[in-house]
Amino acid sequence: MRDKLVSLPEAAARVASGNQIVMSATMQRPPMALLRELVRRGVNDLRLIGVTTGDINFDFLVGAGAASVIDTCAVTLGEFARTGPNFARLAMAGRIRALDNT
Repeated sequence: MRDKLVSLPEAAARVASGNQIVMSATMQRPPMALLRELVRRGVNDLRLIGVTTGDINFDFLVGAGAASVIDTCAVTLGEFARTGPNFARLAMAGRIRALDNT
């Protein structure tokens, strides 16, 4: 059986601009190292699909300019903020497309 583990840069290299990313929302273990690597690589125009909601992971990618479409029922920061500040700012300005999948 071949080894399925890859390095962080290798994993990030598999995500291209324009791809869809599906993530669950949790403030417990968001994949922030991977997301920072995507931003460093200049990946953009991502469609983020939230399983239930989006949290800091979605708000970070929106604020970094890496996402163009958010498909989820909410973007929150849990007990820290009712709405992700980057998401709220860019959605109200019409700079990202927010789809409601409640």
